[in-house]
Amino acid sequence: MDKESIVKEKINSHLVEQTFDTIQEKIDYLENRTYNGKDLGTTYTKEQTTFKVWAPLAEKVTVNFYHSGDIRETALENQFDLIQENHVWSIQIPGDLKGLFYTYTITTDGKANETNDLYATAVGVNGDRAAIIDLRDTDPKGWSADQHVLQPHITDAYIWEVHIADFSSDPNAGFRKEHRGKYLAFTETDTSYKNEGNTATGLAHLKQLGVNMVHILPAFDFDNDEEGTAYNWGYDPKNYNVPEGRYASDPRHPETRIKEFKQMVQSLHQNGISVVLDVVYNHTSQTEEAWFNLTVPDYYYRQDASGAFADGSACGNETASERKMMRQYMVDSILYWANEYHIDGFRFDLMGLHDVETMNAIRKALNDEGLSEVILYGEPWDAGSNEIHWPNLPANTESVKELKEGIAVFNADFRDAVKGSVFESEHGGFVQGANDENGLSDIDLILSLKANIDTWANTPNQTIAYVSAHDNLSLYDKLTGSLLPDVSQETYQRHETVIQANKLAAVLLFTGQGAIFMQAGEEFGRSKYGDENSYQSPIEINQIDWRLAETNQGLLRYYEGLSQIRQHYAPLRDAETYTAQKISFSHDPIENLVAYTISNSEPTQNSWKQLAVVLNATDKRQDITLQGTDLPEKWTIIADNDTAGLSPLGEITGNELTIAAKSAWILTA
Repeated sequence: MDKESIVKEKINSHLVEQTFDTIQEKIDYLENRTYNGKDLGTTYTKEQTTFKVWAPLAEKVTVNFYHSGDIRETALENQFDLIQENHVWSIQIPGDLKGLFYTYTITTDGKANETNDLYATAVGVNGDRAAIIDLRDTDPKGWSADQHVLQPHITDAYIWEVHIADFSSDPNAGFRKEHRGKYLAFTETDTSYKNEGNTATGLAHLKQLGVNMVHILPAFDFDNDEEGTAYNWGYDPKNYNVPEGRYASDPRHPETRIKEFKQMVQSLHQNGISVVLDVVYNHTSQTEEAWFNLTVPDYYYRQDASGAFADGSACGNETASERKMMRQYMVDSILYWANEYHIDGFRFDLMGLHDVETMNAIRKALNDEGLSEVILYGEPWDAGSNEIHWPNLPANTESVKELKEGIAVFNADFRDAVKGSVFESEHGGFVQGANDENGLSDIDLILSLKANIDTWANTPNQTIAYVSAHDNLSLYDKLTGSLLPDVSQETYQRHETVIQANKLAAVLLFTGQGAIFMQAGEEFGRSKYGDENSYQSPIEINQIDWRLAETNQGLLRYYEGLSQIRQHYAPLRDAETYTAQKISFSHDPIENLVAYTISNSEPTQNSWKQLAVVLNATDKRQDITLQGTDLPEKWTIIADNDTAGLSPLGEITGNELTIAAKSAWILTA
């Protein structure tokens, strides 16, 4: 027997088949055999490459090398057995392996399964084989000078949520044909509708709108045919630490998707816009055949006492963030994206399925690396019942006060108070003047305008105000369905009643406390023709129809003006509770009528001392009296039903006002 075989036999001689009476017994066994190193996966140099796998239940681990990243090409280049020490299997192979692809075959309980590397940072087509590359080959020109674009506080964020393909697939949007639906569309800085130069599209539109953060729907590698045409939002995780190949010009070359993703980030940064990545650590596309389960069976997912997989995600499984190696995986993955790709923020899908300790660990890890201004926010809910599976506090709305500073959640109270329940297309809220008929009240709106600091939030820094997102109906479609009695595809075209309700919603969004967020295209009446769950609908339904930026130009200009007002008036972006506590609401018994004043405790020479917002969503002209301290005798109008911005539109004397039906004012002094 040669020396290497003797060493392997000695190290592995203690391995015996482990048997467990319960799932919990197995989990306890694994929790006591975790690994704290930061070198799982591959460590590449030209001289050698090291492979490491945490797999305490494995009886044998083999690394398989291929020349092709396509699993349909089965010819093996070579195989090597890894050696186990302290529950980690590893091997160091000399020579330059760049350009090869690899998988692991992991044998557990006598069954051999081929799996990708959980820690892969590059993959071949469709993400089935990891790739060995030099990451420095993927850096675009000037990447070393690229820096994070960060906001001082989450409340300074103006977040625009978009799917990579939706952004640029419209053939009339002015993008180069080869860039449509791709990362590189974000590198085009001067596009316009039909290339006519009149209506900005793409990145030029974002700068004009005043957006300072772009939230991209999942763009890590998800489970799909990367060379096919089927549409998908991307909430089907496959490889967490690799960009999706569908949006690259060539998904077969591992370096291409990485470089082009970086070019997208670089371009947005050069234009002063932060990049937020939508991350989906709460479930994986596959369960039994997922890389997690093939590597360490039954560990990474929650299960009940019978061994059945919990399904709080409604996608077949839910990951167990409270377990040491899953928590560490999430922390390491976030740090990887923040450092390697210069990502400025992360949105957590179904964050309510993660535990508070894990979310706080992620926040601390970023802070410890000097990235305290990288923002974190998520959905404080799950998609199904998972109560029996919780050993720790879930990161949901009820636990928001336990989250560290710098972690925010979507404010569903604000969303529903403004426009009604997202689950009922005909259900209205304040802007439809429907509080009386749908069990809502102006009190719901008032609490959410204050970022719910009087109910479940500590500060506005913990809340994201929004009235539209990729889920459920777009704002325009929701307003159409709830305001127009006979909805058909034709009624989703421009309608003045809907446009006006949209403006009222925008006024509330931009003058409330907390960060602000919206679905791409909300600013010009984006419609999906009533499709409330378009995750796999055709691109023709999902793509942004940039024609609407021209058709609904008045609405677009209104959003631009509101953005200017919010940016100019610092109290609207207060990260602490001072402003929220001092907002004075008018005492009026009429539902669907609200007015509030917001004072500026530290006015500068060029800023206002007072701002007042008046909204009448009723069908009648209404009288209302402004409340507050040190109110002026005369107000300047900066927003009405037609126009919003920093320029004066007229004056109003006194604080007893009469406002027309379905109208809004923003006043300053």
